[in-house]
Amino acid sequence: MKINKWTILSAAFILFGLAGAANIFIHGEHAMGTTNKIPWGILIASYEYFVGISTGLLLVAALGYVFHVKAIIPIGKSLLMFAIFSLISGFAILLVELGNPLNFIHYFLTPNFTSPIWWMAPLYGIYLMLLVTLTVFVVRGNESLIRPFAIMTAVSAVVALICIGFLFGFIIARPYWNGPISPLYFILTSVFSGIGMASVIAYLDGRQKTSENLGTVKFLRTLSLSMMGVMVVIYIGKTFVGLYGQMPGKYESLLAMLKGPLSFNYWVLEISLAIVIPFVLIISAQKLSAIKLGLAGLLSLTGIFFMRFNMVIAGQITPLKVIKNPAEETVFNLFSVTWSEWALIIGGIGIMAILYLQRELLERFIKHKPATELKKHGDVTL
Repeated sequence: MKINKWTILSAAFILFGLAGAANIFIHGEHAMGTTNKIPWGILIASYEYFVGISTGLLLVAALGYVFHVKAIIPIGKSLLMFAIFSLISGFAILLVELGNPLNFIHYFLTPNFTSPIWWMAPLYGIYLMLLVTLTVFVVRGNESLIRPFAIMTAVSAVVALICIGFLFGFIIARPYWNGPISPLYFILTSVFSGIGMASVIAYLDGRQKTSENLGTVKFLRTLSLSMMGVMVVIYIGKTFVGLYGQMPGKYESLLAMLKGPLSFNYWVLEISLAIVIPFVLIISAQKLSAIKLGLAGLLSLTGIFFMRFNMVIAGQITPLKVIKNPAEETVFNLFSVTWSEWALIIGGIGIMAILYLQRELLERFIKHKPATELKKHGDVTL
């Protein structure tokens, strides 16, 4: 294995994440920014972010392996591998968010089959097993098994994501989350994040084969612009319905994002980075360019992270009240993010990056290459 600057940087990210995890394990939830009024913080948002990327990447890859979209096939293997890496990062963050990994024992000993949060573990466990199996078949070239397993994996990924949507949508006490549209929202935003990450991967994988990568870039450009249009419709719909209906709890949360304590996050870090700047970057390009598409994808991914964060916090920032006096001014709940939580998120990025850097070794391991050949061809470059 060749150690380069990216490997060192990724390892540093992971070490920083381990320091944050150690601080949380030692001091418990006091080391996190969560409170009794805002019990779900940035780590929950980060978990949704990473598993959303994983599902989105799998669904983009399924366009190639299920519907035979030729433009996706050249990067299909990388999409699947990155879907696994992203899922691992999400699981690692969620495990630390519990405050103590041993709390997971309580989860198994006292199952609540009526709760979507209980079903997330078995559903994502099934998804991970199918995803790994599909990736092995793709790497080994088992053509006859790829399509049926791609279909099963895509179905399992969507079902698991719908479960997350139910988790938020079922909570009547949090009107901003509550509703039947929540599962569809998670699916669409995950596809958006998957397209963003696929654009970055297309740039990383295609730097040395520009002509072969042109079809992939062109297809992802169309997908990106189409998905941005869908997201604009979602934002307009949510905003107009929220302002017109003025449903208690949902209305105040929406105002918190439009002109309240979350307004900078919403307008600058979410709307601008996820949609506006990437759209301008793509549409203003004189010719198709993998690097511009990759940069647009990276900006979209950054904006989508704050999209997850804003959604999680906005649902809790409005105080819980059975009956609110219309003349009473809303005093939003305070929230914060600690260095330990940022460290964990950076560590999650480091896990994805270092696994991506070692993907060629993983491929050789899957193909059962002998150790001598591993040593001979072990150099991995970004």
